[in-house]
Amino acid sequence: MFQLKKVGLLGRIVLLLALIFMVFQLISVRQHIADARATVERLTQQVNDQIQSNTELSNAIENRDNPDFVEDIARERLGLVSPNDRVFYITD
Repeated sequence: MFQLKKVGLLGRIVLLLALIFMVFQLISVRQHIADARATVERLTQQVNDQIQSNTELSNAIENRDNPDFVEDIARERLGLVSPNDRVFYITD
């Protein structure tokens, strides 16, 4: 049926070099895939962070006329207190 041809030393060396080249290419492609996955994860996290930031800003815009919202911002971000509030200073 099939006749096998004898492969000389040169043919074996060429085949071995081709195999080594393909192994290095496979390793290189796998590294590129891993790098791309890491980039996708990083960019996905950035998108999620930006969506959260946009949601917070949208909420702030919607509630800008709400006195309770303004009071909360004054307390949390500016450290202001109402005249009837008690302030406790904790020192270590």
